[in-house]
Amino acid sequence: MPVSVTNSRLIYDALKACDIKIISALPETWLVHLIRMADEDPGMTLVRLAKEEEGVGISAKRKKASVFQRVRTWQASIQRC
Repeated sequence: MPVSVTNSRLIYDALKACDIKIISALPETWLVHLIRMADEDPGMTLVRLAKEEEGVGISAKRKKASVFQRVRTWQASIQRC
């Protein structure tokens, strides 16, 4: 798939349809349109990376935070019973 605004829009719309709200990206030339779209979207958080290792750490912490939030919500609902 060649890099173009149209193809980048297809990918970006698919990410949004999957309820993706945070994107981490290295400054790659073939991601330029996706990065711009994420940067201009107020409903998306763009984390710019300098190294790939940073993306692994951010993704792992994001997943852990999501699980922690679900546990807290579950605990709060039990306490109300």
